[in-house]
Parts: sequence; C-alpha cells; structure tokens
Amino acid sequence: MTHTGIAVPAAVFGPEAAAGPAHALVLAPVTPRWDEGAFFKPVTEVLAGAGLRVTVVDTLSLWDEAIGSFTAFTARWRHLLTHYGPVDLLCGNALGGALAQALLPDVAPTTAALLVSGPARTDALLESRLTEIADLAAGGRSDYALALLDRRVQPHGHHPDTGAGAPAPHDPAAGRRLAAGMRMLCGIDVTEAVTAHPGPLLQIVGSHSQLVTQRHTAAAPHHQVHVIPGAGMRPHFERTAEVSALVGTFLHEKGLT
Repeated sequence: MTHTGIAVPAAVFGPEAAAGPAHALVLAPVTPRWDEGAFFKPVTEVLAGAGLRVTVVDTLSLWDEAIGSFTAFTARWRHLLTHYGPVDLLCGNALGGALAQALLPDVAPTTAALLVSGPARTDALLESRLTEIADLAAGGRSDYALALLDRRVQPHGHHPDTGAGAPAPHDPAAGRRLAAGMRMLCGIDVTEAVTAHPGPLLQIVGSHSQLVTQRHTAAAPHHQVHVIPGAGMRPHFERTAEVSALVGTFLHEKGLT
C-alpha cells in the first residue's frame, strides 16, 4: 500500500497507472476515522486481482464545518475529480456510493459504476435512523452512536453478541465525522443523475439491510441491481464469495479486466 500526494488520504492498490488497463476510484462510507481502505477490502482485492489500479479515498476528508449540504459536498468533490486522472470505474459504499452516483454527470459517459449499499435516495425511515445516530454523535455520545451504527449495519434479525464490552470512550473528532456524514445523507435524491448515465452500473444491496435497501436504489434499464439474500449493509463481508463473483463477472462483461 502506498499513499498519494493529494490532500485527500488515499490508498493505491494494483498496477501502476501506466500499466493498469483501467482505473477504479473508490469513495469511502462514513467512518469514525480513516481506516486505510479496510471498509472495502474484499472488493478492492477483486479489482486489483483483475488488473485494475485502485485508488481508495476518505470521502469525508473534504468535509469541514462550512459544508452544510450534500449538494455543497458534491460540488467540492467535483472540483477534485480531475486530480485523479481518467476514471474507468467509479465505486462507492454507503455515503461514498451516494456521492459516486451524484458525480456520474461529471465523468465520461462510458464510465462504469459499482455501488455497495449506496443510496440514490432516502426516505423517512432511513433518515430517522441516520438522524438518531447523528444526534448521539453530535451530543457527545460518539460511543453510543458507534454502537447503534454497528447494530444497524447488521442484517435485520441479527442477534448481537451479548458478551461485547462497554462502548469505547467518546471521541469528539469521530463524533463530528459521524454526525456530518449521517446528516448529509438525509434528503438526498440523485435518481436523475443515475438513470441518465449511459454507462454500466452495478448496485449491490442486502435483502435484510436495516439502512439502505432496494427501495433506496435507482437504475436505468441497462443497469443492474442485485439483492444479496439475508445480508445487511455489508454484503461484501457477510457474503464475500457471492459479491466477489458478481464484481468479477461485471468487470469481465464490461471489458474492465
């Protein structure tokens, strides 16, 4: 793993730019702190293994207190896209998935999109759950916010480990990131940007997700939405083999390998 010189923390995997046949840019979900790309490891391993150059970025690294909306956040990211060079595959998970879809009008028409639990729109139930986490984080309870988030990303009906220890102490920086990221997702609708995109798109969601579900997705007739049975918000960890196969097939069919 190496780091780019761009201000946004990034991890680069796979062949060098000159040798790689395609470049994948991966946008991270809301994380309490930058995890060096661990959130998407099962997928990035497939991408790099297929010969793509993979750049994984901390989506929230461009957020600050001056950003008050998802629209403003998208505009800030739009100005940075050119720093990464041509992008053949735009990927995103959760908040990163929403942002990737919002940026589709700003990439080449042939650019492919790969999304995992990335909402194109929200509804009242999703927004209430996101707001509950955000309010805890903003109120000095990032420990409880993270515990609630951990429960929400599990599949519906999953019984948490009752032997788990007490939440970690409150982390103000983590709380700010959680609150900002969760609130930015509320009220989004990038359906038009998605359905107008002429390039290929694969969206993967879990059938038992407590947050982003199939009803939060958007797709044109030539796009694909795949629902993983029994999975929650992290199907790439819960059903790694199935998701990896889907991604591999998508890359091959779209000529990205």
